[in-house]
Amino acid sequence: MSKPRLQTFGEGFAARKVIAQAIDYPDGTHEIAHVHHRAQLVYATSGIVRAVTPLGLWMLTPGNALLIGSQIEHELHMVGQVSMRTLYIEPDSLSPQDHECRVIPVGDLLRASILGLFDAGSDEAGESRAALIVPLVLRLLQDAEEGPHAARLPLPVNTRLRNICESLIAQPASNDTLERWADRVGASSRTVARLFRQETGMSFGQWREQLRLAEAMSRLSVGHAVAQVAQDLGYADVRTFTVMFRRAFGSTPAQFVQRFRERGVV
Repeated sequence: MSKPRLQTFGEGFAARKVIAQAIDYPDGTHEIAHVHHRAQLVYATSGIVRAVTPLGLWMLTPGNALLIGSQIEHELHMVGQVSMRTLYIEPDSLSPQDHECRVIPVGDLLRASILGLFDAGSDEAGESRAALIVPLVLRLLQDAEEGPHAARLPLPVNTRLRNICESLIAQPASNDTLERWADRVGASSRTVARLFRQETGMSFGQWREQLRLAEAMSRLSVGHAVAQVAQDLGYADVRTFTVMFRRAFGSTPAQFVQRFRERGVV
């Protein structure tokens, strides 16, 4: 495996606690594995972002951001047209995190503060405005509660299991059995089952179901039809999908979509 890229920003930005960068991505864009000296807040105002680290897959729906720790290797996958507004934060400006990444709900004040950094402009007045906004953003990030646990799916370190998981991420509708996957990676089904529990805390079936539900949550949040999501993710029918979704999230897919519509997201 090639060594991940280290992304830097040059001496001109070294003194800034927060560097704001706006990037628009077409559907299917993939940023290869890389690391930053700074922590990174990944926030998309539209589209879905998947972030993959050595230990987890993070699914970001609208209304949530991901704070990636300094020096954490990660790659990003874009689903749909993604408008990303990302902040690169000097590590000393934040308290140490308990985990490599943290999902952060983006409420109205944090959203306005993030977007305000991009509206500030580069003239003297804009720099002065940004100097007022940055401490607010840092405080809001510091005080933010943990976002939904469903946004994170643990990934195994074992190479054979990792290959299975990456194949399922690419094709979540696959209903191939554990035995068939084990044959493909040259291991016994018993070994694969044991390693899945050991490295992810879940059975193979539970992990695949969590992947599908995370995918469903992301697709629904950007306007995909419930029936289409159920079909694309390998469910037998809409009813089966609805039962699994309600069991995981406490609401039906239609109720989930309605909440997003009320917030003006879908």
